[in-house]
Amino acid sequence: MKKSLQELDDILIEFEKDNWIAPTSLKGRTRHITLHITKLLGKLAAISEKWEHGFDDEAAVIEIKDGIAPDLLGYALMLARIHNFDLEAAFLERLEANKRKVQGWKDKKQVKELPKF
Repeated sequence: MKKSLQELDDILIEFEKDNWIAPTSLKGRTRHITLHITKLLGKLAAISEKWEHGFDDEAAVIEIKDGIAPDLLGYALMLARIHNFDLEAAFLERLEANKRKVQGWKDKKQVKELPKF
C-alpha cells in the first residue's frame, strides 16, 4: 500500500525516537542532514561518473533504489518538518518555477530542443 508524505513522516518520527543520534537543535539538525545529503550526492556522482565512462553497473541501480533515493526522501521529510513547511506544496511550486524557467529559455531560443538521454 502506498503511503502519503505525512504517513511516511509519521513513520520517520517513530524511527527517530530511538535512532536519531545527532544534534537536536534546528541548526544542528539541518547541518547534520546536510552532511548526510552531501555524502549521498557523492555516491550518486561516483555512479554517474562510472556511467559517463561507459561502465554498466547494475549494482549502482540497486544502490540508488535501496539507499540513495530513500535516504534523500527521508532527509527532505525531516527538513520540511523541522523548518515547518509543506513539502508537497513546495515540490509542486518548484516544478512550476522550473517549468517557467525552461519556457523562458525556449522563448529566448536558448534551448532548441530538450536533450535526449
